[in-house]
Amino acid sequence: MARALSSPAAERRADAVRALIELAASVSPDAISTAAIAERMGLSHGALFRHFPCRDDLWAETVRWATEALWQRFDAVDPGGLVHPLERVEAILLAHVGFVQEHPGLLRMLFAELQRPETSAARETGKAFMARYRQRITGLLQSAQERRLLDPLLDAPELAGQVLAVYQGLMLQGLINGSLTDLPSRTRQALAVLFRGLGPPTAGPAVTPGGSRPGTPPPPPGRRRRRPAKPPVDSPAD
Repeated sequence: MARALSSPAAERRADAVRALIELAASVSPDAISTAAIAERMGLSHGALFRHFPCRDDLWAETVRWATEALWQRFDAVDPGGLVHPLERVEAILLAHVGFVQEHPGLLRMLFAELQRPETSAARETGKAFMARYRQRITGLLQSAQERRLLDPLLDAPELAGQVLAVYQGLMLQGLINGSLTDLPSRTRQALAVLFRGLGPPTAGPAVTPGGSRPGTPPPPPGRRRRRPAKPPVDSPAD
């Protein structure tokens, strides 16, 4: 019975989250008021206030929902096991791409919250999610290193940060250009370039400009050809 009674309240909270994300697709997140959200939902401001006493509560609920939904998508596309670890990295990032394309307003919200100088529940939730995200990518990159798919001497956590930084840069470019349509193809291309450049070193030492490999003794000298003797010069006395 209690569950049935709480269902309308849960639905109303979900509706508020949806309204906020939809508004953020076309309005600066910092300019969105709870009054505007209530109007979009067809509610009075007081009715929305009963579910979210302040703006930060709604923002925190939205980021919490988004991060949980994203993690579920990651789990759905990342089967684990013997699947190629770099393919698993790509699958996770492409799942993120699909989520962002479905909810562009959420991307704008997350960027805005993570850049705020002051702390907030939404910002802390976003930071915790990114730390967990980076840890997951790190584990996959370490697996790739163990299988000699990437240079084993690279720092995997740092590399994971670079992978996410490249991807976040692509998302930001999409927002600046006003289109996220080509984000999947650009993500694949960026990962291909990155992983190709970070592959394992080639076997054997490099050849020096002189043609020999470092650490090897020089080849034995060959026999020198004797120059033909110059014909004797007749002495003037002769």
